[in-house]
Parts: sequence; structure tokens; C-alpha cells
Amino acid sequence: MSRKTLSADAVAIVKATAPVLAEHGAAIIGHFYRHLHHDHPELELLFNPANQGTGEGKTRASQQEAFRGDFFGREGAPGAALTNAVYGYAASLDDLPALKSTVMRIAHKHASLDVRPEHYPIIGQYLLASVKAVVGDAVTDETLDAWRQAYGVLADLFIEVERDLRQNNARAPGGWEGYRPLVVRQKIQECEDVTSFHLASADGGPLPHYEAGQYVCFRVEVPEYSRRGGSTVYRNYSLSTAPGKGYFRVTIKREPAAKGNPDGVCSRFFHDHVNEGDVLDVSTPFGEFRLAPSDRPLVFIGAGIGITVVYSLFETALDRGIDQPIHFFQMMRDGRHHPLRRDIEALARRHPNVTLHRCYSDPLPEDKPGQDYETKGRLGLGTLARNLPGNDCEFYFTGPISFMRSIRGALHVWGVPADRVHYECYGAHAPEIEADVR
Repeated sequence: MSRKTLSADAVAIVKATAPVLAEHGAAIIGHFYRHLHHDHPELELLFNPANQGTGEGKTRASQQEAFRGDFFGREGAPGAALTNAVYGYAASLDDLPALKSTVMRIAHKHASLDVRPEHYPIIGQYLLASVKAVVGDAVTDETLDAWRQAYGVLADLFIEVERDLRQNNARAPGGWEGYRPLVVRQKIQECEDVTSFHLASADGGPLPHYEAGQYVCFRVEVPEYSRRGGSTVYRNYSLSTAPGKGYFRVTIKREPAAKGNPDGVCSRFFHDHVNEGDVLDVSTPFGEFRLAPSDRPLVFIGAGIGITVVYSLFETALDRGIDQPIHFFQMMRDGRHHPLRRDIEALARRHPNVTLHRCYSDPLPEDKPGQDYETKGRLGLGTLARNLPGNDCEFYFTGPISFMRSIRGALHVWGVPADRVHYECYGAHAPEIEADVR
């Protein structure tokens, strides 16, 4: 962690003025992006895909949005994310190690996107200029200088951590820094709107080891996403299989088409234009969502395409020979939208310690209860309580934000301690997920 610190006076000023900046968060962010993108269109591609919705239906969403949401707040949103970031940062200024978990999560995302040290002074310059422009005379030179120092400390912290992450990945056997060409060895249709892509090195060299729960970033040219800075789209996808297979696998849902939606643009590009033999630029794996050591029963819960990272954890637990009971819950719309079904059911057949429970929210006439699914309707506390031996388990879940909030709240009501609840939040939505447990 960075050794730089702030003076006591600067800490006091930042803490005292944080509520003012948070109050004007949405206006500051709007001003910031308008001016930054006008002057630096190359950063628009990296930091600002037009994914401005609430993210309720997203899983990983765009990792570029995660940069905005965790660091600044979502453009066009009411400023809640900025408020949380400002308060959280201000509260930890005199105890930066308390920020470690948040910094590491964001730093992994930045490193995957190849955010570089030279980006930080630009961001800081435009952010502080926007603070002054929006808040006006209420921001004195003394206040602005304190925030400039605070931003500098935080930026140096990210730069240091991200450099270490990149270097560690580059030094690992088979590793690299930045992007490397990987070839698509297999393209497999999983269900009506989900396809898996198996990736291997184009030069025949080995791929690095990764941890279940991690993701990679793709850098692809998508002509229909052309903007002032070009047509490059950066998109993170979870690795959807256990490590040690000799290839990377990503499993991608075809998102609905929407003007300017990078999820839709990129996922449709993969489905329609990426084929076996094609070469793609890919980052090394990043991310901190991991299996925690535990002797308790394991419960994996996934909804929709959020099942990808859950499946990787599930398969890894079995590959490690974990013999405690494992309960796998999956929720999807119907049998035509059932991703990774073949793989999940094959693992459940081979391992007697696995119990599989499938929920269809809106089953089709041809979907058979007991054969294709066990529960009709949404997955909630009632289904969990009926099918688990109790709440003394380790819980892992991912899915759309609304689903994750519901599951997090259900586990809280059930009395599951927070240290046995594990989830990956793919955008600036952690406060939403935790909203019902405070």
C-alpha cells in the first residue's frame, strides 16, 4: 500500500467538505465527463461506454462502468455512488489500510483494462475543475488544494497496486502484460442466447494459471460502436470453467440490442462475428472473488448468465476433491434459456455429494417438473430453507443486481453471518446489495 499520507489539516478539510461534494455529485460527474471526453476522446472508449442505466438486469455489466461507479459515480445517476465513495474515502483518509479491500477490487478492474499511471493526472485535473465549476465559491483554494492532495494520495495508491498486479501476472509462467492474441479454438452454443468460447494461445505457448472467480478483458474493434475516439470496446467476461484445462473459457449471453449499449454491442459481436480460428486481444486474468477455505457445506447460487463465475467456483471445488455436501441452485427463465446445463448436470451425476436444484421462473409447456427443473417461480429464502440442512453453510452467489439484493437480504433474515456470504458485485452496486441488511 502507498506510503504517502496527508497532513492532519488536509484530512480535516476533506472530511468536513465531503458532504458538500456528495450533495452535488451528479452535477459534478456530468460536468466532468462532458469536458473530459471533449478534450480526451481516447479516454471515452476506456472509461465511458454508454451504459448509463441502473444496471438492474446486468451481471458483470461493463467493467468500465465499475471504474466510474467505484471511483466517481455513474454519469446520469443521482450521485449515490459518488456519495458512498466520497464518504468512504474521507472516513479512511487517516487510516488508508482500511481501504485495502476496496482498493484491491477496483485495482484488479483497472489493471484488466490496462489503465495506466498517465491517466490519473488527467482524471484528477478534470475532476477537480468540475468540483470548482459546479460548487463555485463554496470551494475555497484551501479546500481545493486539500482535495488535490487527497486525490494524489489515492491515485498513487492505485498506481502502485495496479503496477504490482500487472507485473505479477507478467512474471507468472505463461503470463503477459497488457493484451495478448488468443485464438478461438471452440465456439459452443449453450442455449438459445448463450455461447461459450474456448481460447488458447495463438503461438502455442502455455496460458497462465488463474483462480476460479477471475475474469479477463477483451479489446475488440466493433465498427457499429464507433465514437470520437475510435471503435474499440473493452469488455470483461468471467472465466467460466475451473483452471487447469489448458484453455480459457468465457460464456457470453447475447444482450438485447440498444443504441450505445456496450454490453449489447459486444455480446452481439461475439455471437455474430467471432468464430473458431479468429484471434482476439485478451488480458491476463484478474479479480479477487475466490473460494474461501471452509469445512462447512458449500452453497452455490446463480441466476441467468451470472451462473458463469459460480460454475467456475463449483467445478473447482469438485476438482479439489472437496467432499463436504455441495448444493447448487440455478435460476433461469425456462429450458431454452438454461446456460451450462450439460456441464452442471454432468458434474452432479459424477459427484454424490452434489445436490442440484433448478428454478424456472416461467417454464415452457415442454419443460417437465422433476426432469428439467424442481421449482417453478423465483428462487428465495423459502426454496433455500426447504432444500438445505440449515444455514450453517458457505454461500456464493451472482446474478442480476435485483436478484443479488434479494438473496443477500434473505440470508440476512435467515441469520447467516456476513463472513459466510460471498458474492461478486460487477458494478457500482454494492450499497444496493447490502441495503436490506443494515
